[in-house]
Amino acid sequence: MIKNIKELFSVIPNYPGLNIALVDGFDLRDEFISFCKGQEATLYLKDFDKSLDKGLEDEFVKVEKFDFNDKRYNLHSVLYDFAFVCCDINELPLDEIAKKFYRVIKNAGYLYLFIKDKDIQNVIKLLEETNFVSVNVIDSFKDTNIVSAQKMHGWMKV
Repeated sequence: MIKNIKELFSVIPNYPGLNIALVDGFDLRDEFISFCKGQEATLYLKDFDKSLDKGLEDEFVKVEKFDFNDKRYNLHSVLYDFAFVCCDINELPLDEIAKKFYRVIKNAGYLYLFIKDKDIQNVIKLLEETNFVSVNVIDSFKDTNIVSAQKMHGWMKV
């Protein structure tokens, strides 16, 4: 079991200039901000709050309004090397969420879903049907399973 989120950061290579998306419902924002600044990576905080905490923005942190029902999750077609969805998505259409993130993750980029109380085998199957590969259950964190999936280049669009 992952005891703290810093253990999960070991999957992210130490390359400056990475783009990381965070949809945060577990109050992991500070850890991600600290990590990204240390790596000189850009963190895109997907904020559910209508007020948007723009005070967090700087060279390495961008705050963007976010809603799972948005037509697109980014203004650009592909941007993120890593996307972390760290919030409860049990009542949301996971197939649509996976498709929208597939469109904005760079080739060979990763999606990490924090899944509570769902049939993990169905989540894996759904991600594979959305053209993600190397789908794995990594571990659990705060009673939540972490599922990783990779987008490969040359695969069909969803």
